[in-house]
Amino acid sequence: MRKLLILVSICIAVGTLWACKDDASSGMPDNNAAAFVIKNTTPISTNFIGNGAQWGGYDIIEEWTGSNDFNDADWAKMKKRIDFMRPPFIRIMIDANWNYTTNGEYTPEKSTAAFHNMLQYCTDNNITVMFGEWGHQFIDGDRNNIDEQWLDRSIQFLDMLINERGYTCIKHYNMVNEPNGDWSSTNSDYNLWKTVAQKYHAKLVESGLINKVQLAGPDIAVFSDANATNWITRTAADFGDDMGMYEIHTYPTKSVVNGSGYMSVLEAYRKAAPAEKQIVMGEIGLKYYDADADLQDENQSRIDADKYASDDSNMFIYDGFYGVDVSDAIIQTMMAGFSGALVWDMDDAMYNQPEGNNSKKLKRWGFWNILGEEAFESAEDEELRPFYFPVSLLCRYFPAESNIYEVELPNRKGVRAVVAEKGGEYTMAIVNSHVVSYPDINIEAEVSFDFSGVNKFEYISKSDGSFEGETDAEGFPIPCEENINIDFSNYNINVAAQSVIILTNMQ
Repeated sequence: MRKLLILVSICIAVGTLWACKDDASSGMPDNNAAAFVIKNTTPISTNFIGNGAQWGGYDIIEEWTGSNDFNDADWAKMKKRIDFMRPPFIRIMIDANWNYTTNGEYTPEKSTAAFHNMLQYCTDNNITVMFGEWGHQFIDGDRNNIDEQWLDRSIQFLDMLINERGYTCIKHYNMVNEPNGDWSSTNSDYNLWKTVAQKYHAKLVESGLINKVQLAGPDIAVFSDANATNWITRTAADFGDDMGMYEIHTYPTKSVVNGSGYMSVLEAYRKAAPAEKQIVMGEIGLKYYDADADLQDENQSRIDADKYASDDSNMFIYDGFYGVDVSDAIIQTMMAGFSGALVWDMDDAMYNQPEGNNSKKLKRWGFWNILGEEAFESAEDEELRPFYFPVSLLCRYFPAESNIYEVELPNRKGVRAVVAEKGGEYTMAIVNSHVVSYPDINIEAEVSFDFSGVNKFEYISKSDGSFEGETDAEGFPIPCEENINIDFSNYNINVAAQSVIILTNMQ
């Protein structure tokens, strides 16, 4: 990893690509198509749900802290950070044995106070929640022998949450996490997943909850290819209008996201889903394999050096470049017509991957570890990680019900952009994942968008793992320029290497 960063920094310093063994014509500045053009076309998507994060878990908090909720200081800290993000969209998953059953008996009181406070927070802040269960319950070790009593308990719990507790934030429900994987309760069996999901939908109809909660799916795991689009087409054929929203997960490599391959994957899944239905990215994160073998080795080395990191961790959450890469992925989901994307995930302290009697092996993917001081010997680990900066802005300034517009891109490797409009206010997000800066790119528009009073945020990844970006005393992004009036006939912008830029006049 260290050798890779040194090579990248050399490329930036000399402004050429030959030392990187890259395609010089794709990285060197030229005079052709050197503009972002906001297209006067039908929006890529309307009724946008929004970007956000996976939030939830904390099922083992009492074992770690002696309490089933966070202390007041941690709640205040976490809520302030999520307040800044303003995520319009959140995913929360549960498990029957953790949340509402004990030895087959219905015991909803076992859910943690943290769980209920999360749902209350989402309700109070008008955040759309996609709710669901990690897997289905079955009898005598036979996956196909679905536990009908569990289905009734599951609906009873959902009814209690919505109609008794008043958690009206729950709008979508996905049954069985990543059913196309051999790690799921359905063990990659489409027909079994279909049966479970159809049974659950029938229960939603029978209970009347269908008027408040729509089925989402198939919740499949995708990595760097489009080999599972048949799950989408089969779902469309088998469920019709009973499937309210389509949803997938992606865990591509850095190479795929920064290249052209990821966009092709996204477009294949968007095309496979019915055009009239929304499709969202229910989990998104980067993993390292194939062409990213060096990063894979470095990631494992960091896991091995951290006694609280499980093998299911991305240790580059501490590095500036991950903020560029995950922003690149989120921006591409919007460009491909998805109605939202959820980062995996909010907080290290949500999920563990125990080894023997050691329950403190965390899945390190979060913006922070809110229990760093209380349970993991590090108050520092509660601090914001670099990728919070750009991702929080992609949540905050791409609000629900936005119209998402295409941006015709200049001939510049690694550069992507997208625009949101809501109520006559606008946000433009630009990412450059390449190691070369592009000065003086013009922004033009084929539409009468009012980009006056714009604030500019800029995040630049550095080769030493840090980042450049203006923040306040608590680490929240602040504009590097304020109250810009963008004249589309004469506005040029410098797009730094390994950077994310947000231009917005949204409040």
